[in-house]
Amino acid sequence: MPGPVAVIAGGLSHERDVSLASGRNIVRELRAAGIEVTSYDFDRNLLHHLERDKVVAAVPTLHGQFGEDGEIQTLLELIGLPYVGSESRACRVAYDKGSSRELLHRAGIPVPDSVGLSAQTFRDIGAVALMEHVMDRLGTRVVVKPTRGGSALGVTGVDGLTELPSALVGTYAYYDEALIERFYPGVNVSVVVRETAEGLQPLPAIEIDFVKGHEFDFSARYTAEYVGLRKLDVDPDVLDAIGQTAVAVHEILGLRDLSRTDFIVEPDGSFVVLEAAITPGATETSVMPFACTEAGTTLGAELSALIDRALAR
Repeated sequence: MPGPVAVIAGGLSHERDVSLASGRNIVRELRAAGIEVTSYDFDRNLLHHLERDKVVAAVPTLHGQFGEDGEIQTLLELIGLPYVGSESRACRVAYDKGSSRELLHRAGIPVPDSVGLSAQTFRDIGAVALMEHVMDRLGTRVVVKPTRGGSALGVTGVDGLTELPSALVGTYAYYDEALIERFYPGVNVSVVVRETAEGLQPLPAIEIDFVKGHEFDFSARYTAEYVGLRKLDVDPDVLDAIGQTAVAVHEILGLRDLSRTDFIVEPDGSFVVLEAAITPGATETSVMPFACTEAGTTLGAELSALIDRALAR
């Protein structure tokens, strides 16, 4: 490595603490792989510090706003610093669940039936006039989530018409547009895709098992006693279809280097794609480090290879 590598974590979004946890883990893994690495926060001194320290490449580890919406990528592109991850244009598309789902749907990827509803419409039209129509289309069990953001922030499971208005109010606290989507019975599954010299390759599909009652909790994503990870054990043909779908999502959205696609896999083996994460989490309870271990590699080795690819571009 011709010089130090920057891990950029923290930032100003609601997911700051998650980003810091991911950043600490990535720094530890890269140092174990023999790479000189320094962690930087996303603040007004960032560009000065990167140039002062003669950083040769960056690993953005910012989650949510400023990290996955194309902002940090735009800044790195402006100063000509190679970085791991998708380009700013692709980030802007993939970060918006409504826009990205429309692209995936047009390409034949199964996505949840859903309705987008802005806070302004909710206020102006009124809950009573809207809610019955929404549930007539989607059913009485739905999931409400912000169209932008991650880590289950602002996500609520709803069972019945009376719960929907308050769930929407909670979602609008995080973003002013919500997705109301049909509830699909099944298991949460995530697949990390990484680019290699041999092309796009999916890591093993990982099932995420939440303690009952904590399926939509922010804390459950990052508390070991609330979440369990295991390699998905289903028919090999279903496994192959899930892996190839994750690769297709990566390509359709124009992503680069690394992504994570989240699914609901139903008992009959059918599935829907919920979203693609531009910057997969790397905390101790995140899918990506676990999937690397299941694949017989390490997070540090995978990121080291991606840093080499970034430097060679």
